[in-house]
Amino acid sequence: MSLKLFRLKVVNKSHVIVAFIVIASLILVSSRETAQAAKNSHVSGVNTYLADNNSEKEKPDTVEPTETPEPTDVPEKAQAVEKVQQEINQQVETNNASSVEVQPPQEGSDSGKVILQQQGNTTQELQTPISSTTPVTQMTTPQAGTVSIHVAGSNSITINNGPYTISTQYPVIINPQDQTMAIRTPSGVTVIKTFPTQVFQSVPQQNKLSSVFTLNLIEQQGVPVYQAQGIQVRKFLGIIPVKAQVDEQINAQTGQVINANLPWYFSLFGFVFKST
Repeated sequence: MSLKLFRLKVVNKSHVIVAFIVIASLILVSSRETAQAAKNSHVSGVNTYLADNNSEKEKPDTVEPTETPEPTDVPEKAQAVEKVQQEINQQVETNNASSVEVQPPQEGSDSGKVILQQQGNTTQELQTPISSTTPVTQMTTPQAGTVSIHVAGSNSITINNGPYTISTQYPVIINPQDQTMAIRTPSGVTVIKTFPTQVFQSVPQQNKLSSVFTLNLIEQQGVPVYQAQGIQVRKFLGIIPVKAQVDEQINAQTGQVINANLPWYFSLFGFVFKST
């Protein structure tokens, strides 16, 4: 009887070991596929190292665009955008502009609009061509540094903040007096209170991303939300680095992570993975 019990225990342990090996193999295969997918990504967004650079960590993969984007830095376009910059700066310096609203180009158009809200409830409308290299306007805050606004393409505006590039389909409004930024959505005008340079430095360790290849500013029920897609690296059993694609949503007013879509092996077996 004891011999049968011993054999049963041996068999059960063997099953556990086999299951463990199978799960580990699936995780490693998924990690390799995630890394390859990041390299072959069709997204030409930001690829920023977000983890703590003071510790030894694996460097992120370089995400290259697979299609050559249309040149947006031709001299004519750059000069046209610079003229818009100068007009905005002049209006701001003379305290004649209370807000600067940058609107993305409509479908089929190669120019966006800038609406200057002036004193006496008057407005001035300027046309600005698409250019991802020359900003239309910018602002500076002590917390986030310089934030620049670009008319990037059809129904698209990009916001550059340090190493981060955020895409949005909504008009962006700068208040030159108090150096604040807002977006205009179907729900109304919503102020952005935190920027990526602040957000990604303060997120909890379990939500850290080693690299980001898309970063969008959207709106959910009247709340501005950063939608980030990137790579997270954890160590299996504290030894083997495992890469996984992670989608996160971060409240752009509070900087809090409100949702994180993790791969199945991080969700089910999080206890065997250590955050790096």
